[in-house]
Amino acid sequence: MAVLNQKSVLDMIKEFRRNWHTLCNSERTTVCGADSMLLALQLSMAENNKQHSGEFTVSLSDVLLTWKYLLHEKLNLPVENMEVVDHYEKIRKSYDDFLKNSNMLDLIDVYQKCRVLTSNCENDKISPSQLRDFLSGRQYTVDDEIDLCLPTSPMSEHQQDTEKVRTLAKKIIFSYLNLLVNSKNDLALAHILNIPDRGLGREAFTDLKHAAREKHMSLFLHCRGSDTVRDKDSADERPEQQGCFL
Repeated sequence: MAVLNQKSVLDMIKEFRRNWHTLCNSERTTVCGADSMLLALQLSMAENNKQHSGEFTVSLSDVLLTWKYLLHEKLNLPVENMEVVDHYEKIRKSYDDFLKNSNMLDLIDVYQKCRVLTSNCENDKISPSQLRDFLSGRQYTVDDEIDLCLPTSPMSEHQQDTEKVRTLAKKIIFSYLNLLVNSKNDLALAHILNIPDRGLGREAFTDLKHAAREKHMSLFLHCRGSDTVRDKDSADERPEQQGCFL
C-alpha cells in the first residue's frame, strides 16, 4: 500500500474548507493535526486522573498507548487484542467534548465528514490505515525517502538551539493567530497561557478550565472577562488613591 504524503492531507483540508457550510457549523472551526490531537488527549487524560486520583498529570506511556487505541477506534480499524487504559470511555468523552467546546475538529473528523461529499473529494484517495500511519508519523512517500538519503551538513549545538527557539516562536505566533480566528480554541490558549511567564502552572490552568466550564465559556473569554473586572476595579480605586496625594 502506498504511503500517504502531506499534500494529500492538505488537499483534503482544502476540500473541507471549500465545503465548510455543509460540513460544520462555523467557518472559524479550527482543524487540528497530530500534535494538537495529542495535546487534547493528554489534557483529557490528566483531567480524568485528577478526578480519580487528585493529580492533574499523566504518564507519557499511557498517553501513547491511548493515542494508538484512539486512532484505531475513530478510524474503525481493528482494536481486538489492543491494550487500553482504565476509564477509556470517559477519556474519549472528555476528548470529544474538549474539541467540541473549543470549536475544533481533528483530522479524523475532517476525513469522515469529507466522505459525505461527492466522489471528487480528495479523501477518496486516502484509506483509514494510511491516515492512521500519517498521524502516527509514518507519512513519508518514496520521494520523501529519497530526499532523506541526501547528505546534510551537521548542525552545531548553537544551530540546534536556534532552530528549537525558532520552532517554538512559530508555535506561539500561530497560537495567537488561532485565537484571533477562533476565540474558543483552548489548545491555542494552553500554548501561550504562561508565555511570557505569568507564574501560572498546571494547577492554575485546571482552575481556569473549571471556572470557564461553570460559566459555559471558553478559557480565553473567561480570562478576558477576568481582566475586564480587574481593570474596572483598578479604575474604581484610582480616584481614592489620587485623593490621598492631593
